[in-house]
Amino acid sequence: MVDAELLDELDDATRAAIEGSDHQAAVAAILGEIEALPAFTALVRDRSRWLAAIQQRFAHWEESWDPALEPRLLLAIAQTALAAHETTAALTALSQAVDLAEELECGVEEIKARALRLPWLPDDQAQAEVVALDARLLVHREVGADAMCHVHLGRAAIYARSEAWDGVRAELAGVGRLALPHDERITWVAYTSQLLLVRMGLRTQQRAAAARALMEAARIAAELGCHAELANLQALVAAFAVRTGSFEAAIVHAGNAIDALAESTILLPQPDPWLGLPLDIAGERQVAGAIRATAEAAIAAHEAGDRTAFLLAVTALVALYLASDRAPEALDALNEAQQAAVDLGDGAARALIRSISESLLRYMGILA
Repeated sequence: MVDAELLDELDDATRAAIEGSDHQAAVAAILGEIEALPAFTALVRDRSRWLAAIQQRFAHWEESWDPALEPRLLLAIAQTALAAHETTAALTALSQAVDLAEELECGVEEIKARALRLPWLPDDQAQAEVVALDARLLVHREVGADAMCHVHLGRAAIYARSEAWDGVRAELAGVGRLALPHDERITWVAYTSQLLLVRMGLRTQQRAAAARALMEAARIAAELGCHAELANLQALVAAFAVRTGSFEAAIVHAGNAIDALAESTILLPQPDPWLGLPLDIAGERQVAGAIRATAEAAIAAHEAGDRTAFLLAVTALVALYLASDRAPEALDALNEAQQAAVDLGDGAARALIRSISESLLRYMGILA
């Protein structure tokens, strides 16, 4: 049985197919509904309810059914797992989808599965996957806008790792040229594209462009009630505010991040492959956990020699301390960060942190 809440959102034809006696038609219709859902954390519950309904229909599997339905189900499971931050389970399902689609000669499903796992693979595996993906695209030239969208976004994520920004721009332009279905998945495309633009702006020192893209991504997350995503984005907006000495704004945005954590249902951290930052507070529920996760992100970025991620994590940490009325600890964090910058031999980072410290002292009324 399908939840009435889900059925109420459907047109008459789709509802009739899902409730009808033709199991294959019902499976295909339910998969279509799942595939139209973007992979946001807020939609995990809907995805899971659709998957529960589809499993009942698959119990009636017959040899005459379209074989592409099996890898499509694995793709639906994988994207649901990614939305729930179950990365290991998602990659396992995607690997199974690749193998099964290749065996059944379901070219579109194989290409989509390869593209979906691309941003999550280690560098060496990702490069091999790009080669395999390109080879499959030479064989299957007409794979549809939905699959090609994932191909472009996956490639863009790989280009972003090596800071090949022209490649990122080209792939995002490729997404823009696609005739994508007019359903909710367009929202996911817009969201991930904005995150890639944030990443590019941060890494190329175009902070104004990064801030604009960050605010747009946060707007999308807020409108959809995506609390886990919003918590991270608001923490980053707060970090931007700290950097400019706008401590009142930083407190507001950090408070919004803390409020979003309280509403989130996600329990596991999962650093975003689109942003490319170690920071992820979405698995926390209280500000103390968010502070701990942010401090750990600063340490990880420092150890990796990632100056951009280090400064973002430090300034986000300051904002979270201020929102918790713990300004002295914010100053301590800045002092520790300044010493870390000295250890790295990064005079510019040290000067920036010192400037923030002085601004914070003036904000606290300690320094004239």
